[in-house]
Amino acid sequence: MMNRMIFAMTVVILCSCMNKGNGKISGKTRSKYVPSVTANDSIVYLKKLSITGDFDGDGKTDTIHQDVVNRKTHKPIDSFPSAEWDSIQNYFGRIDAEVILTTSDKKSDTLHLASGGGLYCLINLGDVNHDHKDEIALVLNNYSFTNISTCEIYTLCGRHWQKVKSFRIHQDAFDYEDDNVPNFSQIKGYLEYRKSRWYYIDYEKWFNAETDKDTVLQPLKIKTRC
Repeated sequence: MMNRMIFAMTVVILCSCMNKGNGKISGKTRSKYVPSVTANDSIVYLKKLSITGDFDGDGKTDTIHQDVVNRKTHKPIDSFPSAEWDSIQNYFGRIDAEVILTTSDKKSDTLHLASGGGLYCLINLGDVNHDHKDEIALVLNNYSFTNISTCEIYTLCGRHWQKVKSFRIHQDAFDYEDDNVPNFSQIKGYLEYRKSRWYYIDYEKWFNAETDKDTVLQPLKIKTRC
């Protein structure tokens, strides 16, 4: 069973979102993904994501680590009080939290994202634009009470990370069954790997389309090259 804190967060977030159903899948409890693990009822410990790949094109395998740090002191933030579950976004703002990505090769600059408690997902897309470097996709979890997030895709240009594409996704992609939190290697319904290539759809454009809504994902194309 999920602990009471995460269950309470789930209820609030799901109630604030569009009603997608009765909360059951084949008789199993449908849960909202929260990238954290709780040790007790008072402290929530944040989950850290990492991926491996050749992100700088030197033919060697590197590791990207995700962390949450204090923007001013650069000290790591690994937990927050569960009593703040109804205002977690404001809490991270007050403590000046920032989600960052660092690479193990030490040659690449740190990628500074935004305030939040981590990422819903961190995915190695492989070499999408054929420049001999792996691109990455991520979705920030800033604990806002909305059901829409942005998937951002980055590539490494020299030392600097460059955002090359972004599109909107619905957070129902991060629902899961029971209490086994998955490691998302794709975003179901929005960014999927099929037949040796990536496909995607922008939820916002799909939702606002005046014509009949086509749910077929389109091939992911990234033209930007350093």
